[in-house]
Amino acid sequence: MSHTGLVHYLATVILSKRWRHVWTMLPKLVYTDSDYRRRPGKKENILWFIGKSLQLHKAHVLESLAIELGPRCSDYVNVGKWVEIAADRRIRRLNLRLSWLSEPNRLPKRLYICNTFVVLTIFNKIFVDVPSQNIFHKDEDALGRLLSACPVLKQLYVRLRRKDNLINISVAVPSLETFYYTNLEEKNIVASLVIDCASLRTFFIQDVSGSSCTIENNKRRLDHALISVFRNLDDKFRTSLSSVKILYFILHAGAVDCCNTINFSRLKACNLKPCALHWLAPLMCLLENSPNLEVLIINQRDLKDEDSPLTFNQPSCVPKCLSNHLEIFEFEVYRGRSGEKDVVRYIFANSKRLKRAGIAIEPSCDRRKMMKEVESMSRVSKSSQLLFSTTQFITENSRPGEYGY
Repeated sequence: MSHTGLVHYLATVILSKRWRHVWTMLPKLVYTDSDYRRRPGKKENILWFIGKSLQLHKAHVLESLAIELGPRCSDYVNVGKWVEIAADRRIRRLNLRLSWLSEPNRLPKRLYICNTFVVLTIFNKIFVDVPSQNIFHKDEDALGRLLSACPVLKQLYVRLRRKDNLINISVAVPSLETFYYTNLEEKNIVASLVIDCASLRTFFIQDVSGSSCTIENNKRRLDHALISVFRNLDDKFRTSLSSVKILYFILHAGAVDCCNTINFSRLKACNLKPCALHWLAPLMCLLENSPNLEVLIINQRDLKDEDSPLTFNQPSCVPKCLSNHLEIFEFEVYRGRSGEKDVVRYIFANSKRLKRAGIAIEPSCDRRKMMKEVESMSRVSKSSQLLFSTTQFITENSRPGEYGY
């Protein structure tokens, strides 16, 4: 609760005393130090308020607790005491974002034996020492010990920061359904990521380190995946990825081979973000290997070399997804280059069930000229709708979702 929220609460209490204790039964609590930078002299008030209000909270189950403390926070904050109180209230979701400049806090042991946890999200000044990120781990096994103490964990977010001391990361949680992993620090030395999660349904990975990644014992099929890696993926990873329904694929050079070798038999929606300069050939292989694809989005927003030529080689056979299933096609940051025109023309000419085509034209291009060129392209589906924009389109079930992807 911010200072503004506290003022509103006090005003409500003054107006009606019968509301005085209602807040103590609230299932969700959020504390944010949004006023720290503007009013640094008030920081002690909110720290006292957090501790006191948690002590007075009476709900039998605390669905979620979120605490965000800024860099001006006091050198000593008893975060461990707050988390102990939350564990006693049978906490289900805990979100800690701590960014002060002093030493990191340890999570209390009471948390590691709390059997009601579903989601644990911790950022910055937390020291993982079990009897997570900018998170500091006591040793390489600390994360594994933390996870082994969360038997009903369903969602896990791991974000490595600069100077993190993890090298071999193992995530073995049978109950885990959603896993987000981010390593955007090129200098991080991460040798391997091993995922052993029998219930995994959603997997997002962004990794620029070039480390290896493998998925073990995934007994369920993946429903949703975001893949952004700078290396070739091993056979076990490919096998798990082949079952995905919704795929957000950032096409770096190391992952191009996936388009050629994986049979995406269940894939319904694909958001392809090419970062490799020669991406048209992998795109056509992906279409050939995705017979049930219904939604295709091409997004060139991060493609840096705009002047490199694109060569389109028409396949000998029309991919089955174009003939039988594709209903929505979007091209974002369309620049009207030769290869771009060829692939759009090909998709229009062969997508018999196309219902909507959206072209988001690069704002610096000649919009009127490009609209005329695209409108002149023949579409085999006479009922399809053609839309133009200078911004991105929003297609349900085709976006990567949470955690900043």
